[in-house]
Amino acid sequence: MSIEEQIRTLAKAELETQLADVENRMKASYKRDSKELRDDIGAVRDQLEEMNAVLSDLVSRIEKLEEDLSNRFGLVVKLRKYTLDQLMSEYKRLTGSMRPDQEESVENAEI
Repeated sequence: MSIEEQIRTLAKAELETQLADVENRMKASYKRDSKELRDDIGAVRDQLEEMNAVLSDLVSRIEKLEEDLSNRFGLVVKLRKYTLDQLMSEYKRLTGSMRPDQEESVENAEI
């Protein structure tokens, strides 16, 4: 084997050793980064689940408030109608009791 071939063989062996070392470091770094990434994804997933629970709670509270508001508005409308009906009934009763007097006074005036 010539010196040139020996140098090539030594250089090739050294480069292969360095390449294997770089590959091993990259794999270790990838495993470490992927583990951190999985941990980060898990933390984000947990936060999203918590936010979803809070959002669901808020939606149910808003629906309850809307229902209460609708019920109150309905009650106000019913109360107004009931009060108006009562006032109209009282008005008719009063005008009914006043009219016979008016009719009698008209009859007395004619006589």
